[in-house]
Amino acid sequence: MRRTILIVPGMLSMPEADSFLRQKLPALTTFSEIGQLSRVAPIPNSQTPEVLLLGMKPDTVRLNQGPLTVSAFGFDPPEKSTHFHLSLMSFCDGTAVMPDAAPQPEEAEILLNEAKRLNGRLLTICKGEGLDHGLVWEAFGDLGTTQPKVGQPLEIIKSLPEGDGDILLRRLIDDSINLLSELEINVRRVDEGLPPFNLLWPWGQGVRQKVPNLALSRGEPAWVESCSMRLAGLTRLTGYRHIDRAMFGRGLHTQFRSIADRATKRDLTVIYIDAPVELRRQIKPEELEWFLRELDRNLLQPLIEDHVKTPSRLTLIAPGSLDGFAETDMQPSPVGLALSAESNVLSSSHMPFDERTLEEQKIAMIDLSTLVLRGLLSE
Repeated sequence: MRRTILIVPGMLSMPEADSFLRQKLPALTTFSEIGQLSRVAPIPNSQTPEVLLLGMKPDTVRLNQGPLTVSAFGFDPPEKSTHFHLSLMSFCDGTAVMPDAAPQPEEAEILLNEAKRLNGRLLTICKGEGLDHGLVWEAFGDLGTTQPKVGQPLEIIKSLPEGDGDILLRRLIDDSINLLSELEINVRRVDEGLPPFNLLWPWGQGVRQKVPNLALSRGEPAWVESCSMRLAGLTRLTGYRHIDRAMFGRGLHTQFRSIADRATKRDLTVIYIDAPVELRRQIKPEELEWFLRELDRNLLQPLIEDHVKTPSRLTLIAPGSLDGFAETDMQPSPVGLALSAESNVLSSSHMPFDERTLEEQKIAMIDLSTLVLRGLLSE
């Protein structure tokens, strides 16, 4: 039996705010008529909330950004090592910022090939993509690093790594500035008034811990589709398979039709789309309304059509956001909704899949990991 789980946080607004689900969404309307409805409990705080998306309980796995990044890019370093996320940034006059755009693929190739000259006996750069890469330190230690944030300048002197191994990491940072600033790519960018790609910044350190092999314990592999680097890294460690994230698209450019085509050819697929959360964070109501219409027409509709003609279980989960969220008119509801339809199982819901149902006490409240697991298991 084919099983497809579609997880889209941020679909639901706060009950008193404007709804984006009460527009004309034919596929969602059809699904709500044939599916079993439940409410989704608020997402608990967790170091690695992505475990919920694979049907595991909170804190089953605790991994920092570094180990997830290194895994996402396909590296398996020695066990006795510390992994970092390595951000490619722009440095000028003692301050670093995240560039607005990533280097072109050919530029990134030149930059990272040059950066590999910084590899040493204990430090190894793991090539990733764009502005995101990995770093492995073949040692352990009590170390503090600073995570760069988009739009917030980072004052280098006050933010340097501190603790065990800080000399090696500070030298890496300093050497990256000296090495990359001299590249023709960056000289040209400075001449054109563009920020150079001339700083490598390590953060998010952690060790790779043992992760349950879900493919083995559950008896079958699953495909996971998303643009999330963290989820891709976790997926690989669980024995599941994550698609090339470039095939998925990002934000308004999410490739709905391609996702649907792949899902309707597999036995088991988890699809995670977080664009609605980001559009809410950026306060873009018109874009969110358009995005949900496109999702309805180009992803949910093909999935429902396949469900009708193929023995299958189709699950849609719209949880609250997995991340903290400021109080704005676009703030998503912390409580979500879910629908599940299974072939040869009659089910009919008379409640709408929108904010009006969020406080309906007769509708069962179920946690996200349980809903995902129910959707994944063959029986």
